[in-house]
Amino acid sequence: MSKLVCLINAVDDVYDVYGSPDELQLFTAAILRWDAEELDELPEYMKICFMAVYNTANELAYYTIKQQGFNCLPYLKQAVRIRTINTLLIN
Repeated sequence: MSKLVCLINAVDDVYDVYGSPDELQLFTAAILRWDAEELDELPEYMKICFMAVYNTANELAYYTIKQQGFNCLPYLKQAVRIRTINTLLIN
């Protein structure tokens, strides 16, 4: 879980430091869709950031299902989406 929190902080840096407004809209749309197949229009660093968050959340959900029988992925996705939208609105 702490790995995912660190990655969400990296997403904050994308919004605060690196992304242009147009790029950030595309990045936000990718997070909201939660679809790794729709990343073609993103800059390379945003693809890497998205895939790191996406893979980590899915990995965490896998281990939670395996060990506890509970699918936490919908909650993880929602938490990332809420954080991403809030970050976009603040910036």
